[in-house]
Amino acid sequence: MSADVPPPEVTDPPHRYAALRRVIRPGSRGIEIGPWRQPIAPKSEGYGTLVVDVMDAPALRALARQRGYDPQSIERIEEVDLVGDASRLQGLVRGAGITGTFEWIVSCHNFEHLPDPISFLRDCEALLAPGGVLAMIVPDKRFCFDRFQPHATFAGVVEAWDRGEAAMGGPEWAAFRQRALFGVRVDDHGGETLLWQRSMDDPGRMRLRHPGLTLDALRRRRERPPAAPFTGHRWRYTPAVLAAILFDLRVAGLTALEAEHVTGTPAAEFVAVLRLGGTDAPDAEEVVTRRTALYRAVEDEAAVVSGAYRTLAAELAAARDELARLRGEGHPGRTAA
Repeated sequence: MSADVPPPEVTDPPHRYAALRRVIRPGSRGIEIGPWRQPIAPKSEGYGTLVVDVMDAPALRALARQRGYDPQSIERIEEVDLVGDASRLQGLVRGAGITGTFEWIVSCHNFEHLPDPISFLRDCEALLAPGGVLAMIVPDKRFCFDRFQPHATFAGVVEAWDRGEAAMGGPEWAAFRQRALFGVRVDDHGGETLLWQRSMDDPGRMRLRHPGLTLDALRRRRERPPAAPFTGHRWRYTPAVLAAILFDLRVAGLTALEAEHVTGTPAAEFVAVLRLGGTDAPDAEEVVTRRTALYRAVEDEAAVVSGAYRTLAAELAAARDELARLRGEGHPGRTAA
Protein backbone atom coordinates (compact mmCIF):
# COMPACT_ATOMS: atom_id res chain seq x y z
CA MET A 1 0.00 0.00 0.00
CA SER A 2 1.10 3.57 -0.54
CA ALA A 3 2.07 5.59 2.49
CA ASP A 4 -1.17 7.57 2.59
CA VAL A 5 -3.35 4.44 2.46
CA PRO A 6 -2.80 2.11 5.44
CA PRO A 7 -2.78 -1.59 4.59
CA PRO A 8 -6.10 -3.25 5.40
CA GLU A 9 -6.03 -5.62 8.33
CA VAL A 10 -7.12 -9.14 7.41
CA THR A 11 -8.71 -11.35 10.06
CA ASP A 12 -7.50 -14.87 9.50
CA PRO A 13 -10.03 -17.70 9.75
CA PRO A 14 -8.34 -20.98 10.74
CA HIS A 15 -8.64 -22.35 7.21
CA ARG A 16 -7.15 -19.33 5.45
CA TYR A 17 -3.78 -20.92 4.67
CA ALA A 18 -5.01 -24.50 4.39
CA ALA A 19 -4.99 -24.60 0.58
CA LEU A 20 -1.41 -23.34 0.47
CA ARG A 21 -0.16 -25.62 3.23
CA ARG A 22 -1.56 -28.65 1.41
CA VAL A 23 1.02 -28.20 -1.36
CA ILE A 24 4.04 -27.98 0.97
CA ARG A 25 5.34 -30.25 3.70
CA PRO A 26 7.32 -29.56 6.86
CA GLY A 27 11.03 -30.08 6.31
CA SER A 28 10.87 -29.38 2.58
CA ARG A 29 12.84 -26.47 1.14
CA GLY A 30 10.92 -23.41 0.07
CA ILE A 31 10.64 -19.63 -0.02
CA GLU A 32 8.04 -17.45 1.67
CA ILE A 33 7.68 -13.88 0.43
CA GLY A 34 6.66 -11.19 2.90
CA PRO A 35 5.13 -13.31 5.70
CA TRP A 36 4.93 -10.26 8.03
CA ARG A 37 3.00 -11.30 11.18
CA GLN A 38 1.16 -14.23 9.56
CA PRO A 39 3.65 -16.75 8.17
CA ILE A 40 2.22 -19.49 5.99
CA ALA A 41 5.20 -21.80 6.49
CA PRO A 42 6.77 -20.83 9.83
CA LYS A 43 10.21 -22.21 10.61
CA SER A 44 8.96 -22.87 14.14
CA GLU A 45 6.65 -25.54 12.71
CA GLY A 46 9.41 -27.37 10.88
CA TYR A 47 9.21 -25.79 7.45
CA GLY A 48 12.54 -25.32 5.66
CA THR A 49 11.69 -21.75 4.78
CA LEU A 50 13.85 -19.03 3.29
CA VAL A 51 12.11 -15.80 4.31
CA VAL A 52 12.23 -12.85 1.88
CA ASP A 53 10.99 -9.39 2.83
CA VAL A 54 11.65 -5.73 2.07
CA MET A 55 12.65 -5.14 5.73
CA ASP A 56 14.62 -7.13 8.25
CA ALA A 57 12.93 -8.61 11.31
CA PRO A 58 13.82 -5.79 13.76
CA ALA A 59 12.38 -3.20 11.36
CA LEU A 60 9.23 -5.28 10.84
CA ARG A 61 8.73 -5.63 14.59
CA ALA A 62 9.23 -1.91 15.11
CA LEU A 63 6.66 -1.17 12.41
CA ALA A 64 4.20 -3.61 13.99
CA ARG A 65 4.61 -1.95 17.40
CA GLN A 66 4.17 1.47 15.79
CA ARG A 67 0.86 0.30 14.32
CA GLY A 68 -0.29 -1.02 17.67
CA TYR A 69 -0.44 -4.73 16.89
CA ASP A 70 -0.73 -7.11 19.81
CA PRO A 71 2.43 -8.72 21.25
CA GLN A 72 1.37 -12.23 20.21
CA SER A 73 1.19 -11.27 16.54
CA ILE A 74 4.51 -9.43 16.75
CA GLU A 75 6.11 -12.57 18.17
CA ARG A 76 5.06 -14.41 15.00
CA ILE A 77 7.38 -12.23 12.90
CA GLU A 78 10.23 -14.53 11.91
CA GLU A 79 13.85 -13.72 11.12
CA VAL A 80 14.26 -12.51 7.54
CA ASP A 81 16.90 -14.38 5.54
CA LEU A 82 16.99 -12.09 2.49
CA VAL A 83 16.06 -8.40 2.50
CA GLY A 84 15.06 -7.06 -0.90
CA ASP A 85 12.50 -6.74 -3.68
CA ALA A 86 10.67 -9.99 -4.45
CA SER A 87 10.06 -8.81 -8.03
CA ARG A 88 13.74 -9.67 -8.62
CA LEU A 89 13.67 -12.91 -6.67
CA GLN A 90 16.24 -14.95 -8.58
CA GLY A 91 18.90 -12.23 -8.36
CA LEU A 92 18.19 -11.82 -4.67
CA VAL A 93 18.57 -15.54 -3.93
CA ARG A 94 21.53 -16.28 -6.19
CA GLY A 95 23.22 -13.01 -5.25
CA ALA A 96 23.30 -14.25 -1.67
CA GLY A 97 25.20 -17.34 -2.81
CA ILE A 98 22.25 -19.68 -2.28
CA THR A 99 22.31 -22.55 -4.76
CA GLY A 100 20.02 -25.43 -5.65
CA THR A 101 16.29 -25.50 -6.23
CA PHE A 102 13.21 -25.18 -4.06
CA GLU A 103 10.10 -27.32 -3.81
CA TRP A 104 7.74 -24.44 -3.23
CA ILE A 105 7.36 -20.66 -3.14
CA VAL A 106 4.45 -19.14 -1.21
CA SER A 107 3.18 -15.61 -0.74
CA CYS A 108 0.13 -13.80 0.58
CA HIS A 109 -1.01 -10.46 -0.88
CA ASN A 110 2.24 -9.90 -2.78
CA PHE A 111 1.62 -10.65 -6.46
CA GLU A 112 -0.68 -7.64 -7.00
CA HIS A 113 2.09 -5.25 -5.84
CA LEU A 114 4.79 -6.34 -8.28
CA PRO A 115 5.81 -3.89 -11.03
CA ASP A 116 6.63 -6.81 -13.34
CA PRO A 117 4.60 -9.99 -12.74
CA ILE A 118 6.15 -11.85 -15.69
CA SER A 119 9.71 -11.44 -14.42
CA PHE A 120 8.56 -12.69 -11.01
CA LEU A 121 6.99 -15.79 -12.56
CA ARG A 122 10.10 -16.48 -14.61
CA ASP A 123 12.31 -16.06 -11.54
CA CYS A 124 10.13 -18.56 -9.70
CA GLU A 125 10.54 -21.01 -12.59
CA ALA A 126 14.31 -20.68 -12.37
CA LEU A 127 14.29 -21.37 -8.63
CA LEU A 128 11.75 -24.20 -8.49
CA ALA A 129 12.56 -27.86 -8.97
CA PRO A 130 10.59 -29.74 -11.67
CA GLY A 131 7.09 -30.24 -10.32
CA GLY A 132 7.59 -27.45 -7.78
CA VAL A 133 4.72 -25.13 -6.92
CA LEU A 134 4.12 -21.42 -6.60
CA ALA A 135 1.14 -20.93 -4.26
CA MET A 136 -0.33 -17.49 -3.62
CA ILE A 137 -3.19 -15.74 -1.89
CA VAL A 138 -4.31 -12.78 -4.00
CA PRO A 139 -6.95 -10.14 -3.18
CA ASP A 140 -10.14 -10.31 -5.24
CA LYS A 141 -10.67 -6.83 -6.64
CA ARG A 142 -14.46 -7.18 -6.40
CA PHE A 143 -14.37 -7.22 -2.59
CA CYS A 144 -11.82 -4.55 -1.75
CA PHE A 145 -10.90 -0.94 -2.50
CA ASP A 146 -10.03 -1.98 -6.09
CA ARG A 147 -13.72 -2.65 -6.81
CA PHE A 148 -14.09 -0.04 -9.58
CA GLN A 149 -10.60 -0.41 -11.02
CA PRO A 150 -10.09 -2.03 -14.44
CA HIS A 151 -8.72 -5.53 -14.08
CA ALA A 152 -5.24 -6.62 -15.13
CA THR A 153 -4.80 -7.84 -18.71
CA PHE A 154 -2.44 -10.07 -20.65
CA ALA A 155 -1.40 -7.08 -22.77
CA GLY A 156 -0.78 -4.95 -19.68
CA VAL A 157 1.56 -7.39 -17.93
CA VAL A 158 3.44 -8.04 -21.19
CA GLU A 159 3.91 -4.28 -21.68
CA ALA A 160 5.22 -3.89 -18.11
CA TRP A 161 7.68 -6.75 -18.71
CA ASP A 162 8.88 -5.33 -22.03
CA ARG A 163 9.04 -1.62 -21.23
CA GLY A 164 9.83 -1.51 -17.51
CA GLU A 165 8.31 0.58 -14.72
CA ALA A 166 9.80 3.88 -15.90
CA ALA A 167 8.04 3.56 -19.24
CA MET A 168 4.78 2.88 -17.39
CA GLY A 169 4.97 6.29 -15.68
CA GLY A 170 6.96 5.45 -12.57
CA PRO A 171 5.77 5.30 -8.95
CA GLU A 172 3.83 8.57 -9.02
CA TRP A 173 1.58 7.29 -11.80
CA ALA A 174 1.15 3.92 -10.09
CA ALA A 175 -0.05 5.81 -7.00
CA PHE A 176 -2.36 7.98 -9.13
CA ARG A 177 -3.93 4.92 -10.77
CA GLN A 178 -4.67 3.41 -7.37
CA ARG A 179 -6.16 6.58 -5.91
CA ALA A 180 -8.17 7.54 -9.01
CA LEU A 181 -10.82 4.85 -8.42
CA PHE A 182 -10.17 4.00 -4.79
CA GLY A 183 -13.44 2.68 -3.32
CA VAL A 184 -14.58 1.92 0.22
CA ARG A 185 -17.54 0.11 1.73
CA VAL A 186 -19.57 2.32 4.08
CA ASP A 187 -21.48 0.86 7.04
CA ASP A 188 -24.65 2.16 8.74
CA HIS A 189 -22.60 4.49 10.94
CA GLY A 190 -20.48 5.98 8.16
CA GLY A 191 -17.43 3.82 8.90
CA GLU A 192 -15.29 2.86 5.94
CA THR A 193 -13.94 -0.62 5.19
CA LEU A 194 -11.19 -1.33 2.66
CA LEU A 195 -12.03 -5.01 2.14
CA TRP A 196 -14.96 -7.18 3.14
CA GLN A 197 -16.30 -10.72 3.16
CA ARG A 198 -18.30 -11.81 0.13
CA SER A 199 -21.37 -12.19 2.33
CA MET A 200 -21.09 -8.48 3.21
CA ASP A 201 -20.99 -7.29 -0.39
CA ASP A 202 -23.54 -4.63 -1.31
CA PRO A 203 -23.08 -2.33 -4.35
CA GLY A 204 -25.23 0.30 -2.67
CA ARG A 205 -22.65 0.72 0.12
CA MET A 206 -19.75 1.57 -2.19
CA ARG A 207 -18.29 5.08 -2.20
CA LEU A 208 -15.57 6.75 -4.29
CA ARG A 209 -13.53 9.84 -3.52
CA HIS A 210 -13.45 13.21 -5.27
CA PRO A 211 -11.22 13.04 -8.42
CA GLY A 212 -9.77 16.48 -7.67
CA LEU A 213 -8.13 15.14 -4.52
CA THR A 214 -6.53 12.39 -6.57
CA LEU A 215 -5.16 14.84 -9.11
CA ASP A 216 -3.83 17.13 -6.39
CA ALA A 217 -1.99 14.18 -4.84
CA LEU A 218 -0.37 13.40 -8.20
CA ARG A 219 0.81 16.99 -8.59
CA ARG A 220 2.29 17.08 -5.10
CA ARG A 221 4.08 13.79 -5.63
CA ARG A 222 5.59 14.99 -8.93
CA GLU A 223 6.80 18.23 -7.36
CA ARG A 224 9.14 16.45 -4.97
CA PRO A 225 11.41 14.24 -7.07
CA PRO A 226 12.62 11.65 -6.82
CA ALA A 227 9.21 10.14 -6.24
CA ALA A 228 8.89 7.97 -3.16
CA PRO A 229 8.62 4.23 -3.85
CA PHE A 230 5.08 3.02 -4.44
CA THR A 231 4.07 -0.06 -2.46
CA GLY A 232 0.37 -0.24 -3.31
CA HIS A 233 -1.58 -2.36 -5.79
CA ARG A 234 -0.39 -2.16 -9.38
CA TRP A 235 -2.61 -4.97 -10.69
CA ARG A 236 -6.20 -5.99 -9.96
CA TYR A 237 -7.30 -9.59 -10.25
CA THR A 238 -10.28 -11.85 -9.79
CA PRO A 239 -9.94 -15.65 -9.93
CA ALA A 240 -10.99 -15.81 -13.60
CA VAL A 241 -8.85 -12.80 -14.56
CA LEU A 242 -5.70 -14.35 -13.11
CA ALA A 243 -6.50 -17.79 -14.54
CA ALA A 244 -6.97 -16.25 -18.00
CA ILE A 245 -3.74 -14.24 -17.86
CA LEU A 246 -1.74 -17.25 -16.63
CA PHE A 247 -3.16 -19.36 -19.45
CA ASP A 248 -2.25 -16.70 -22.02
CA LEU A 249 1.28 -16.38 -20.66
CA ARG A 250 1.82 -20.11 -20.74
CA VAL A 251 0.52 -20.78 -24.25
CA ALA A 252 2.44 -17.72 -25.51
CA GLY A 253 5.63 -19.24 -24.13
CA LEU A 254 6.28 -16.53 -21.52
CA THR A 255 6.07 -18.87 -18.54
CA ALA A 256 6.30 -22.62 -18.00
CA LEU A 257 4.15 -22.42 -14.87
CA GLU A 258 0.67 -23.88 -15.27
CA ALA A 259 -2.29 -22.87 -13.12
CA GLU A 260 -3.29 -26.04 -11.29
CA HIS A 261 -6.24 -24.31 -9.66
CA VAL A 262 -7.44 -20.77 -8.97
CA THR A 263 -10.14 -20.88 -6.32
CA GLY A 264 -12.20 -18.24 -4.55
CA THR A 265 -12.66 -18.16 -0.77
CA PRO A 266 -15.38 -16.61 1.45
CA ALA A 267 -13.00 -13.74 2.17
CA ALA A 268 -11.90 -10.86 -0.07
CA GLU A 269 -9.21 -12.99 -1.69
CA PHE A 270 -8.54 -16.19 -3.61
CA VAL A 271 -5.94 -18.94 -3.84
CA ALA A 272 -3.80 -19.64 -6.91
CA VAL A 273 -1.58 -22.72 -7.17
CA LEU A 274 0.81 -22.95 -10.13
CA ARG A 275 3.03 -25.92 -10.94
CA LEU A 276 6.25 -26.07 -12.95
CA GLY A 277 6.18 -28.60 -15.76
CA GLY A 278 2.50 -29.41 -16.03
CA THR A 279 0.64 -30.92 -18.96
CA ASP A 280 1.67 -30.48 -22.58
CA ALA A 281 0.61 -27.23 -24.23
CA PRO A 282 -2.82 -27.51 -25.90
CA ASP A 283 -3.17 -27.36 -29.67
CA ALA A 284 -4.31 -24.17 -31.40
CA GLU A 285 -8.00 -25.06 -31.49
CA GLU A 286 -8.06 -26.00 -27.82
CA VAL A 287 -6.29 -22.74 -26.96
CA VAL A 288 -9.05 -20.76 -28.64
CA THR A 289 -11.79 -22.79 -26.94
CA ARG A 290 -10.28 -22.62 -23.46
CA ARG A 291 -9.30 -18.97 -23.78
CA THR A 292 -12.82 -17.99 -24.82
CA ALA A 293 -14.29 -19.89 -21.87
CA LEU A 294 -11.89 -18.20 -19.45
CA TYR A 295 -12.75 -14.70 -20.62
CA ARG A 296 -16.46 -15.48 -20.55
CA ALA A 297 -15.90 -16.43 -16.91
CA VAL A 298 -14.29 -13.01 -16.39
CA GLU A 299 -17.49 -11.39 -17.66
CA ASP A 300 -19.63 -13.56 -15.40
CA GLU A 301 -17.54 -12.71 -12.33
CA ALA A 302 -17.95 -9.01 -12.96
CA ALA A 303 -21.68 -9.33 -13.53
CA VAL A 304 -22.58 -11.09 -10.28
CA VAL A 305 -21.45 -8.17 -8.08
CA SER A 306 -23.28 -5.48 -10.05
CA GLY A 307 -26.38 -3.68 -8.79
CA ALA A 308 -28.28 -4.70 -11.95
CA TYR A 309 -27.58 -8.37 -11.26
CA ARG A 310 -28.75 -8.00 -7.67
CA THR A 311 -31.99 -6.38 -8.81
CA LEU A 312 -32.70 -9.09 -11.39
CA ALA A 313 -31.85 -11.85 -8.90
CA ALA A 314 -34.26 -10.35 -6.35
CA GLU A 315 -37.00 -10.07 -8.97
CA LEU A 316 -36.47 -13.69 -10.03
CA ALA A 317 -36.58 -14.88 -6.42
CA ALA A 318 -39.83 -12.95 -5.85
CA ALA A 319 -41.36 -14.43 -9.03
CA ARG A 320 -40.44 -17.94 -7.93
CA ASP A 321 -41.94 -17.36 -4.51
CA GLU A 322 -45.16 -16.10 -6.09
CA LEU A 323 -45.28 -19.10 -8.44
CA ALA A 324 -44.80 -21.48 -5.51
CA ARG A 325 -47.59 -19.69 -3.62
CA LEU A 326 -49.97 -20.00 -6.57
CA ARG A 327 -49.17 -23.66 -7.00
CA GLY A 328 -49.78 -24.22 -3.32
CA GLU A 329 -53.20 -22.60 -3.59
CA GLY A 330 -54.08 -24.89 -6.49
CA HIS A 331 -55.13 -22.20 -8.99
CA PRO A 332 -56.71 -23.85 -12.03
CA GLY A 333 -54.90 -23.41 -15.32
CA ARG A 334 -51.58 -22.52 -13.68
CA THR A 335 -48.64 -24.37 -15.22
CA ALA A 336 -45.01 -24.56 -14.34
CA ALA A 337 -42.73 -22.00 -15.95
